[in-house]
Amino acid sequence: MFKLFSAIKTLKPPTDDALAAKHQAPYFRDALQTSVSKHQLSPSQLQYAIFNYLPNWVQGLMSLRNKVVKWFGFEVGVNNMQPVSDELNVGDKAGFLTIIEKTDDEIISHADDKHMTFYLSVKKQGKDVIVSSLVNQKTTIGRIYVNAILPFHYFIARIVINNAIKANRI
Repeated sequence: MFKLFSAIKTLKPPTDDALAAKHQAPYFRDALQTSVSKHQLSPSQLQYAIFNYLPNWVQGLMSLRNKVVKWFGFEVGVNNMQPVSDELNVGDKAGFLTIIEKTDDEIISHADDKHMTFYLSVKKQGKDVIVSSLVNQKTTIGRIYVNAILPFHYFIARIVINNAIKANRI
């Protein structure tokens, strides 16, 4: 499977970035890095270029997920992560996420419910982009959920980044 995603590097999650300051045990954290050919794109535009083009099967899985997890008290508003614009500001929605921080080199969004808080960071670093997620698990149900979806998260995160690379959006 690594050859399928050879342009995407798995990083050890940073311990000195904005997301590291937000972690609360127990938590899950990951970080993926790839080269960017469109260096003029802002972090917001990179987030748009990656997540505005989710495959239909991913959107279908999100819809199925929402139908199941709502019975356990999870927030299930929007079925996707598609932002409405390629330039987002603090307070704007990107699908089920809300932008909470924005700098020249990073945009951070989050979603929160009683079981967990999810954060997504898209950060420009030189000629690369680092996409990182953090999930603070507040309850036992939140921990079970995160462990159950990790194989899907692993694959889907790489698929959407890889699709953005192949389509020359980033």
